Amino acid sequence: MNDYEFFIRINDAILLEFDVFKPWEKTLLLSVQNQLMDRFPLSDPQRELLTKILDKKRPKKKKKRTI
Repeated sequence: MNDYEFFIRINDAILLEFDVFKPWEKTLLLSVQNQLMDRFPLSDPQRELLTKILDKKRPKKKKKRTI
């Protein structure tokens, strides 16, 4: 996966799932997003960690039922 595809996945995660991430994951996603916007390349350990974070199953929010 190239940097552009990572950028798209990170943006989608930030826009659609940001509230389900842990605080350190939020910080990492935002810093990598800035890194990619400044056109700095990602290292292999960063790619591996991001892949684990983005591929992890997220618990879906349960909607409160009103009676």
